[in-house]
Amino acid sequence: MGEFDELIARPGVFMAGRIGADGSVAEHESKGLYTENLVAGGMARWFCAAITTMLGSMAFAIDSVNQGGLNQSSWLPVRSWSYTGGDYTIAVRGDRFVIAERAKIESIDELSRLLSAEGP
Repeated sequence: MGEFDELIARPGVFMAGRIGADGSVAEHESKGLYTENLVAGGMARWFCAAITTMLGSMAFAIDSVNQGGLNQSSWLPVRSWSYTGGDYTIAVRGDRFVIAERAKIESIDELSRLLSAEGP
């Protein structure tokens, strides 16, 4: 059984995967439209990787400005983020991501807990 099989088996979840250290999608599992439509699946995976990379870049920039003075707090590393819009929800925690239909999951917090519990 693959690492993401249990996540994919959850109601509403149709894609789960891992973002590699270089920002590319290292691996993923999907079902439904995203299995049949490779373009849609590719766009969804790369969206997760691109936003994670952008947030890391923004955090690095903020840290560079803040740490010039006495403030030594940091925004890095990016640990997690989530997005809900229209009918879909995305949760990213560490290098793992899940994309689901909003109406079929309990909450975005549920997705975050699943990622946390399933992690290595």
